[in-house]
Order: sequence, then C-alpha cells, then structure tokens
Amino acid sequence: MKGRLIFKLGALSTILSFLLVIPALGQVTEDLGKKLSEFRTKTLKELKIAPDKEKAFLAVEEKYVDERQQIVANLKKAKEDLQAALAAAKPDEAKIQGLVKTFIDTQHNLFNSFRNELNEEMALMSPLQQGKYLMAMERWRQDVCLPVH
Repeated sequence: MKGRLIFKLGALSTILSFLLVIPALGQVTEDLGKKLSEFRTKTLKELKIAPDKEKAFLAVEEKYVDERQQIVANLKKAKEDLQAALAAAKPDEAKIQGLVKTFIDTQHNLFNSFRNELNEEMALMSPLQQGKYLMAMERWRQDVCLPVH
C-alpha cells in the first residue's frame, strides 16, 4: 500500500514538474503536442503494449487532451478576470477573493486532469511497463524542457 502511494506521488510529481517547466501553459505549441504523442506511441510499441490496450491508451490521451482544452480556456479567463480586478483603481477585496478561488480551483482541475489521465494509463500497463513508461516520459521531459547543450 505504501509503495503504491509513493509510486503515485512520484508519477504525479513528474507530471507537475512537466507543467511547471513550461513557461506559459497557453504557449505549448501544437508541434510539441504532436512530438509528445509520437513519442508516447513509439514508447508504447517499445513496451510491447497489446494492440487493444494501445488503442485504449490513445483513447485516454485524446479524452484528456479534449478536456484540457476547455480547462485551459477557463484558466485563461480566470487569469484575465483576476488581472482586471487587480488593475482597478480601488480593487474590491471580496471580488478578488472570489477570483483567486476560481483561479486556484481551475488550476486544480488542470492538475486533476493530468493525474486522472495518468491513473487511467497506468491501469492499462503491468508494473514493469509502468516503470519503464514513467522513465521514458521523464527522459522526454528533460530533453524537451531542459535540453543539455
């Protein structure tokens, strides 16, 4: 039980660290998304994921990409609303408090989306495949977000 919790926390930290190194969430390019998708597909083949599970894995990815598009739009609006309220000549603290809560709640939705996607993906793999997949994704994140020159 403790090992499973540590595994999930490690996986979640990998996802969150990926999010934190992206300079601006809205600036993630389509090209980067395509490269990630291609890398994941290649990794699944290397892990010898059964074709039916690979199909399910890709369906999970698509489901959460679609979900996150709406969450990111909501996050952008929450940010704009908060910035506008803070820029007022006399900011209304009660209004700002509500906007801060909305912004934080929307960020939580985004993080939960990544966590839920990972949980669904992990359910499709054996523990050995899970470990190899996480290490491959971590290498990709480091190569893309922290390139060594």
